Amino acid sequence: MTLALEDTSLVIQPDPFVVTSGFLRAGNAPSVPPPADVGAPWSYDESDEHAHDFLVHVSGERTMPEYLEDPVEHARANGLMLLFSDEVQASFQTYLARMPEPRAEAWRDLIAGGASSEAFGPLTLLEKLTEEQVGEALAVGRRQRVVNLTLSALLLGGLVAGAVVIRNVFFVEEGRTEGAFQFADDGETPAVAALEGGPPVPEPSLTAALTTTVAVEVGDGPESDRVTVAPFSAYPYPPGSIRASLFEFAGSGHVVLVGPPGFTDDACMRASVVTEDLRPLDTVTHGPCRQPVGRTPAIGCLGPSAVLLELDIPAAEVALPEGGAGFAESVRIQLVGDHPDYEVLTLRGTISVSENASVDVPRFGGAVGDDLTFDLGAGRVGTCTLTGDLPRSG
Repeated sequence: MTLALEDTSLVIQPDPFVVTSGFLRAGNAPSVPPPADVGAPWSYDESDEHAHDFLVHVSGERTMPEYLEDPVEHARANGLMLLFSDEVQASFQTYLARMPEPRAEAWRDLIAGGASSEAFGPLTLLEKLTEEQVGEALAVGRRQRVVNLTLSALLLGGLVAGAVVIRNVFFVEEGRTEGAFQFADDGETPAVAALEGGPPVPEPSLTAALTTTVAVEVGDGPESDRVTVAPFSAYPYPPGSIRASLFEFAGSGHVVLVGPPGFTDDACMRASVVTEDLRPLDTVTHGPCRQPVGRTPAIGCLGPSAVLLELDIPAAEVALPEGGAGFAESVRIQLVGDHPDYEVLTLRGTISVSENASVDVPRFGGAVGDDLTFDLGAGRVGTCTLTGDLPRSG
């Protein structure tokens, strides 16, 4: 009896149904968009338009679960950073080179994110995990990142404080007479100055978005042990949906906040003018706040999507009650949330300029009852009506 020999001519072919074009990507078109042409800097709207076109090219024929006008939030919400291979990232760098610095910085922050949803490249078969394993790994990573950031912030804060003390003691700056924010001196009373200045035109360097999230869980023990990363759904409004800018109105400093329709009725807002070492010079609170901080400001303009809060922003050196002196170096704005699971829940943004520099705060005016429009860029446009509520005197 003769045994049949093994057929060695059989060749195992790869599974033709295995998708090799990349995780989340659909279609077979090239996935690396061409680099941007060298040219003049883009505006914010042009930057967002080119960024959306880039994301459409990268994602191919894939249907987006959610479309957002802000391309940064669009990429984050749809997990598109998973598609950024080394080649795609290199091409996108040419786009960043033509974007305004605040817009480019927002993209760099997203690209540098440590969460798995913002990592580069597709997952291999060996890297596939169950949903429970993914959730556990993300939770551990977030906790570790929060701990690392907290320790780094404390260490950096100590080093900065020490450097400030040494500089003030041994290297006192001679001749400085003004802070970071300067106002036009027209010599007019607030009632007159409120009528002059034209429509509001924001200064980009004095405009910022509320994108930094800070959350502390309710519980016992040190606060640093309870710092966490809260889901966006816990916040009253998502990060980046509210922007702020500085203006001069009625002879005084003001901060305008622009956001989704209705936010001025139900959002707790707080703004503080601080020195270089974060010593507050003035703090105001507006809205339904469980724990108001500082004083109640005059409301110069109020509408469903914009509110103008009077804020004392000194242009010159200020003597501090505890001794010494300081200058107004930045303005910190917060949207304060109220959630039963969190002791602290805030969205934060900071308006500041380069070290030892000063910027003229734009001035605007109008009559009581005028409807004004504030366009703060990135698609954030708000309207409000001048109330006639002038800033405090003295």
